[in-house]
Amino acid sequence: MDGMYISFLWHMHQPYYKNTFTGEYLLPWTLLHGTKDYYDMGSMLKDFPGMKQNFNFVPSLLEQLVDYEDLGVKDRYVEVFKKHPSELSQDDKVFLLNNFFNANWENMIRPFPRYYELLAKRGFYSPRDGMRKITGYFSEDELGDLQILFFLAWTDPGFFETCDGLKYLKEKGRSFTEEDKEVLRGVQKDILKGIVPLYRDLASQGIVELSTSAFYHPIIPLLIGSESAREAMPGVKLPDVPFAWPGDASRQISDGLKLFEKIMGRRPEGMWPPEGSVSDEALELYMKQGIRWLATDEDILFESLKWGARRDEHGYVINPEVLYKPYRYEKNGREITVIFRDQSLSDLISFHYSRVDAKDAARDCLDRLRAIGKSIGNTIARPLVTIAMDGENAWEGYKNDGRDFLSYLYEGILHESGMTPVTISEYLETAKDYGNLYHCHAGSWIGHNFSIWIGHREDNAAWSLLAQARNFLEAQDPGHTNERAWKSIYIAEGSDWFWWYGDEHSSNDDEIFDLLFRENLANVYRYLGKEVPERLSIPIIVEDREARPVREPVNFLRPIIDGRVTNYFEWIGSGFIEGKGHGSAMHEAVSIIKDCYYGFSESQLFLRIDLDKRFMDEMDGVTFEIAMIGKGDHKIEYRVHDRSVEADVPVEAAFEDILELSVPFDALGTEPKDKVDVWLSLKMKEMTIDRIPQRGYLAITVPSETFEAEMWYV
Repeated sequence: MDGMYISFLWHMHQPYYKNTFTGEYLLPWTLLHGTKDYYDMGSMLKDFPGMKQNFNFVPSLLEQLVDYEDLGVKDRYVEVFKKHPSELSQDDKVFLLNNFFNANWENMIRPFPRYYELLAKRGFYSPRDGMRKITGYFSEDELGDLQILFFLAWTDPGFFETCDGLKYLKEKGRSFTEEDKEVLRGVQKDILKGIVPLYRDLASQGIVELSTSAFYHPIIPLLIGSESAREAMPGVKLPDVPFAWPGDASRQISDGLKLFEKIMGRRPEGMWPPEGSVSDEALELYMKQGIRWLATDEDILFESLKWGARRDEHGYVINPEVLYKPYRYEKNGREITVIFRDQSLSDLISFHYSRVDAKDAARDCLDRLRAIGKSIGNTIARPLVTIAMDGENAWEGYKNDGRDFLSYLYEGILHESGMTPVTISEYLETAKDYGNLYHCHAGSWIGHNFSIWIGHREDNAAWSLLAQARNFLEAQDPGHTNERAWKSIYIAEGSDWFWWYGDEHSSNDDEIFDLLFRENLANVYRYLGKEVPERLSIPIIVEDREARPVREPVNFLRPIIDGRVTNYFEWIGSGFIEGKGHGSAMHEAVSIIKDCYYGFSESQLFLRIDLDKRFMDEMDGVTFEIAMIGKGDHKIEYRVHDRSVEADVPVEAAFEDILELSVPFDALGTEPKDKVDVWLSLKMKEMTIDRIPQRGYLAITVPSETFEAEMWYV
């Protein structure tokens, strides 16, 4: 083996948060990640000579970064920040307390003692609908501190070492003034204005390679035709109104390339397809644009090759000579190279290494890289291991914004004689072993399908509205002369709106994403001077809906209702639904209810609720309220302080470490194959502070006596 080459691809992306009709930004994540993540991810490479990487900047992010450079944008977060505390309205105060703690508590809030003090005063699990009352407990001085501390926490820790203004603010810690706000605004402007020049400079030195994506980050295969979802999901229910506008897919790619070249000063050789989404038809569009390379997920390769076994019991690729090399894809006289990421390494950095010591995490990653190199042996000349992931969202979960972990990892790679970090285009100049790809599976980097973005009732409703607006726009303006209307439809084609529809993801910002999607469609009609259809004023998100569990029950249960996990086996084979919590769109949700297990015997329905252990010290005034809808409506209340139960059905319940309860099916008036709709609310002093499922209900099918035999045959 001629050494092992390592290519990091950091995907920098934000959806378009601006309502073009009003000019207002509805969410602040471009600004916040701009001051915390984008600059330092590139600048820290200067401390590691020889470390080369790839950065993918989505055009919708670049356009917003440039917009934010002087902080003169219309943004509710910025406007509330600018106000003197004495000028804050009641709505402003509610907004502050609801939104200015949207940061990782341990890694971003706790390092600022005053900020953590304010969080504790507001309450770690405060109900949004009770915030108006809570505002009365906060002084002007406290609200003023909150205004500044939120944005301080969303500033990369590395800047505090080099910027006197930030040092001063952190050392001061509290009792901030309006002059202090100006110091912070000056720092923010400097950081934001430095991002694009930094990456231009790094690229000119060959330290990084810059790539881009289709403009507003759409799922390109679904724009070409929603029917492409059937390759990976043959039985999927598709939208009532089909979407098939391949010209839009081509336009999103070409416009993205133009914007990137305008801002970054060079046309990229490679692209990251949004959500790693590819297909045969999509690759053709990229080839027509002269793109040299694309990167996507390993599962796309395995599905394209119809490969069977992929990884062994230790998580290593069974046939490494298949994955760790580039592939040529040729069609109609054109050619493109496709690189496939190592999914395991990418996911470990994205989701798991943040939970362990930074040095241990880096050591584990290096050990895995060594094991990959050993497994490859001499089967590939110049093998390439690609690690591709979001470049901003993972780091809130790491201490010190991930800087410690990355430093240990980069240092380890540079000191390893068999590892060479490269940019992708640099690697392709000397690559020796290529595979050949004759078919590209239609799928994404999540589950090698498109289930996140299409197939759910909400997803399909959104696609139908998008298709109707797109068809209307084509009929009204076939010459594409109304640029603002066309921009609105292209924004609405972005993947992020569909990400938040359906059961897979949920946050406190769901309603804003829903509103922005519908507003983008409404703007199509507004810019055409036409009446906006009434249906676009109705939310797509459905509160009263069936939630999909992570798993369904597979056998009868016999748990002891004692409020404890009596033994490992008593809930084996149960159904399971995960608590989603009340997080914002761009940081980890805070979930009091961690998990819900459910199942049944021949005659009893069983529920088990696990809570966040940190909440267990705050149980005074807490009530579990369980709704069960069978033949009739039933409600069970379990009050923690006196372990009492109030219910209109017979119930056995206990709470110690967990809540466990059982209810007879016959008390619900149900028969086998009937459904019981269930949801649980956690209340503190009559205010709901968490719920499972987050929206809608869990539908539990009453079993027959032969349930276990039926599941055996399934």
